[in-house]
Amino acid sequence: VLCGRGGTINAHPGNEQYRKFVERKKRVYLTARFKREKRLIASSIVEEIRNLDPPGRFLMKDPHSDIWYDVGDEKARDKTSQALRENALSVRKQ
Repeated sequence: VLCGRGGTINAHPGNEQYRKFVERKKRVYLTARFKREKRLIASSIVEEIRNLDPPGRFLMKDPHSDIWYDVGDEKARDKTSQALRENALSVRKQ
C-alpha cells in the first residue's frame, strides 16, 4: 500500500486491494461507538494486509532519497482510520 497522494498511487494494485479491505469493514467502523473499537477495526485491516502472502507493507517515498520505506503500524492505522471515515455520510444514508 503506497502512502501519499495522486492518481498513480491510487491506481497501484496494492492500494486497490487495500480499498476493498476498507470497504468490507466501513459500515462496522462507522457504527462503532467507542474509540477503542474503531482503533481495533483499523488495526485488524493493517494486520490483514501485513499477513498476506507475500506480506503487504505500507510504504512512503522519502522525498530526498526517492527510497520507499515502511511507515510502521501506527501510521498505517492512522491512514486506515482516515480511509474508513471517507464518504461516511453516503455510507450512513444507505
